[in-house]
Amino acid sequence: MQDELPPPSGPSGFLIAVSAVGVLTIGFALLLRSAMTPAVSPQIGRQFPRIEAVGWINGPGPTADDIQGKVVVVDAWAFWCGPCRMVTPYVIEVHNKYKDQGVVFIGLTSEGLDSKSIDLSRQFVSSLNIPWPNGYGATKPLAALEVDTIPQMWVIDRQNRIVFHEVGFGGNSINEMESAIKKALAESSDVKR
Repeated sequence: MQDELPPPSGPSGFLIAVSAVGVLTIGFALLLRSAMTPAVSPQIGRQFPRIEAVGWINGPGPTADDIQGKVVVVDAWAFWCGPCRMVTPYVIEVHNKYKDQGVVFIGLTSEGLDSKSIDLSRQFVSSLNIPWPNGYGATKPLAALEVDTIPQMWVIDRQNRIVFHEVGFGGNSINEMESAIKKALAESSDVKR
């Protein structure tokens, strides 16, 4: 009979649809994985700008001699920042672990250009028992670092190069910061700032 169709010679429509869904699923998974993997900061390897602030909480600000040839951890924060408050106890733990190994910790905030925000910044530092100096009105170094989101953290090696930079606070942030500190401490201190 002429009305019968010949048997299909290629893959069925079902197999094509399943294959297409599989390819799309793999592509989506790869896209999602790349979106979840943090990008390496473009600041890595750059020189850290001069640390300066309008004023300081918890003692005087560090001089160039205080930080020359040292590993430095800088924390950018603001008194109104919830994630800043959340990460601080972990940073204090790292500070307590490395403060006697020549690691200098410094906090910077752009807040503090008026008396109310200075008071709120002092309350923030006091309420969290932050032991290191914190510069307020630190707009110059934070602008040089293009800070538009906080918290942010940097580890600076003995040659004043940024070796770690984190925007925000993720589940592995403190471990990565501590790893950068260990690596910077292990490097030779022959080259001074």
